[in-house]
Amino acid sequence: MVAPGRSRRPGAQGRTTRLADASTCPFCEGHEAMTPPEVQAFGRPPGAPPDSPGWRVRVVPNKFPAIPGQEVVIHGPAHVLSFADLSRGLLRTTADAWEARRSAHREAAWTMVAVNEGPAAGASLDHSHSQIVPFTDAPPAVEAQAEAVSGECALCWALGVEDARTVRHEDGLRTIAPAWSRFAYELWIAPDAHAADPGWSQLAEALADGVRRLRAVLGPDLAWNCVVYASPAGHANWHWHAEVWPRLTVAASAELGAGLWITIVDPDVAADDLRTAVPADPPG
Repeated sequence: MVAPGRSRRPGAQGRTTRLADASTCPFCEGHEAMTPPEVQAFGRPPGAPPDSPGWRVRVVPNKFPAIPGQEVVIHGPAHVLSFADLSRGLLRTTADAWEARRSAHREAAWTMVAVNEGPAAGASLDHSHSQIVPFTDAPPAVEAQAEAVSGECALCWALGVEDARTVRHEDGLRTIAPAWSRFAYELWIAPDAHAADPGWSQLAEALADGVRRLRAVLGPDLAWNCVVYASPAGHANWHWHAEVWPRLTVAASAELGAGLWITIVDPDVAADDLRTAVPADPPG
C-alpha cells in the first residue's frame, strides 16, 4: 500500500509525546467544525442538526485515510484519553457504533474495527477513538485466518487448551494470554462457541477489562493496538476474535527479516500477572 496523503497526519514521522489538549482537540464536543462532516452520530437529541454538540459517539471520515472509506469513531464528547476510562454507558454506545458502521459497509470484503492508543501504537490524536476500515479485497491476514477457522477450526481447538492462560472468562467469552503470543502480554478475546460476529457490547466490556488489567501491570501510559477479526463477507463459518498487542518493544531483524516473533515475557507469567491484577474500577 502506498498512501502519500498520510504523511500530513499529526505525528506521521513518529512522536513520543501527547498531542492536542481539550482546548484544541478536534474530537472534543464543540469542535465539530474541525473534523470532516460526520457520517453518523449517536445520542444527539432528536431534531438537532448534524455536526452540532449533544452527541455521545460521533463517526467522521478519516481525514488522512490509508484505505478509501476509512472512518474514525470518536469515543465520547469529553477529552478521555484511554478506552479503559470510558463509562459502561459509553462503551455500549461505542459498541453500537461499531456494529452500525460494519453494517453500513456490508458490501466490503471485510471491515476492520481497530483501536490504536498511544504514540507507540500509531495514534495520531489522544482523545480515545477507533478506526473503521472497509477493504474491497480481503487482506492477507484475513485470508490466512479464513483457512485456519474453516473445517476443523484451529481457534476452537486452541481455546480448549488455554485454561492455564485464561485471564477472564465470563458469559462464554474468554480473554487469554495465548501460548503463541508475539508481543509481551498479548491478549486474545474470543467466544468459546464458534461464531461469526461478536456481541459488540460484550466485546467492548471485555476489551476495556483487558486494557485495565494491562495498565495495572504495565502502567497508565501503555500504548496498545487492537484489531477485531469479525467475519469477512461470504464467510459465515468463522470464529471471531479480537487481538490486543501491547507495544512494549520494537520489532527488529528477527521479526521483520525472518518472520520470527520473540516475546520477552512467558505467556504463562503474563496470564498470571493479568489474572491477579487489580484493575481500576470501571467508571459508572
